[in-house]
Amino acid sequence: MPAHPLPPARRIRRRGEFQHVFDAGRRAHGRYLTIIAAPASGAASRLGIVASRKLGGAVVRNRAKRLVRQVFRTESEPAVPSDLVVIPKASATKAKAAHIASDYHMTLKRLGLSTQ
Repeated sequence: MPAHPLPPARRIRRRGEFQHVFDAGRRAHGRYLTIIAAPASGAASRLGIVASRKLGGAVVRNRAKRLVRQVFRTESEPAVPSDLVVIPKASATKAKAAHIASDYHMTLKRLGLSTQ
């Protein structure tokens, strides 16, 4: 499988950036994901993932993060450039990628950021 990493400009990495999204963002819950969205500081949407130990061990957490990154990378962009923090739920650990993609779209729609 070829690697398609998310470029650093498309990632939320620093504590202050995460804190800004948590403080200024709007939250919506889905079956597999919780998404917190705040207006982007740049021209492109960025992604941050918070996967706590409640999900499971490192292998389980990393799988959940990989699925979320894949959905963010391959699916359509939010209608407005946004900083998104995605929190996978425990149910996401056993879900298929298609179910997570569908939940991602529905949650973005609840936030008013869906282009579809």
